[in-house]
Amino acid sequence: MWLRNCWYVAAWSSELGAEAIIARTVIDQALVLYRREDGSVVAMEDRCCHRLAPLSKGRREGDDLRCMYHGLKFAPDGRCIEIPGQPSIPAKARVRTFPVAERGAWIWIWMGEADKADPATLPDSVAESDCAWRIAIGHLDYVADYQLINDNLLDLSHLSFTHENTLGRGMPHWAQERPRTVRLERGVRFQRWLRNVPAASFLKQHGPAVDIWHSYDFLVPGIFLQRTNYYAAGSAERFKLEPPGEGPLFSRLDEQAVTPMSATTARYFFAAGGRREEVDPELCERIFNHALRAFNEDKVMIEGQHRLIEREPDRPMVAVSFDAGPNLFRGLMKGLIDREQREAHAVAAE
Repeated sequence: MWLRNCWYVAAWSSELGAEAIIARTVIDQALVLYRREDGSVVAMEDRCCHRLAPLSKGRREGDDLRCMYHGLKFAPDGRCIEIPGQPSIPAKARVRTFPVAERGAWIWIWMGEADKADPATLPDSVAESDCAWRIAIGHLDYVADYQLINDNLLDLSHLSFTHENTLGRGMPHWAQERPRTVRLERGVRFQRWLRNVPAASFLKQHGPAVDIWHSYDFLVPGIFLQRTNYYAAGSAERFKLEPPGEGPLFSRLDEQAVTPMSATTARYFFAAGGRREEVDPELCERIFNHALRAFNEDKVMIEGQHRLIEREPDRPMVAVSFDAGPNLFRGLMKGLIDREQREAHAVAAE
């Protein structure tokens, strides 16, 4: 079961150039995306209503999209407006369209009931052109249940082990310092201090060790928005382990999105960087490449986990305290999906 009444990340905004036509799959739905002449994005089912050929193999004609199998042309609202050699167009000659929005660096698509799509509910994220931040972007495709990727991002204790030579940097802190967890309306917030952490090379001027205030929100259906703020050693105690009351020495940004393509495949979007006054292009590239190496470590682990689960899907997992975040979020998602299903059944029964 999928959660449909929510915003999924379909693409980076920079992927969709003015003339581009791109194919995507989101929760088993084949989609085609392109831009109107005014730059706004159109998202429709990637399937011509005539012979069910992919519209992503078509061509743009102004704001319209022509199927290049038999030439039917579709307006941005999905209506067929031309059939070569046939003056009359059946009313049912149309394809489904989807609400779409651009916010931050992403193109978002609403997969549920169109009248419930509210761009005001989109989370704030950073655009590639943001004057305050410098970021680099990328993505990885997984052969795995997207929920396993969500679980990974909801329990960062694995940084001490999976990433002991990359993001974890040999630090036991990620497993030892448990975060405070706050349930949000459509997500979970995690916050914690990591004390006396060995300073990265670009922070050595502040001393051999730093304290880190680490905070991130994980939002439905799989949106990870994180700020990692570095302070002088001793700051955690000075702030009594509460949120810091002053600006950091250095601030790192990580924003990610997990988009299920099917029950066994997902696309993982990620951005990494920092404040422009602190991060030049070279340092941004170093931060990004370091993160990319770590994300490939995750990919190996999670795809291996998925293969083992597929072999014995009924074999139970042994719960430990690390699982609090993943379990909380899975429960939140299940509640939203169950409510959506009940509402759909009630409407069908009327």
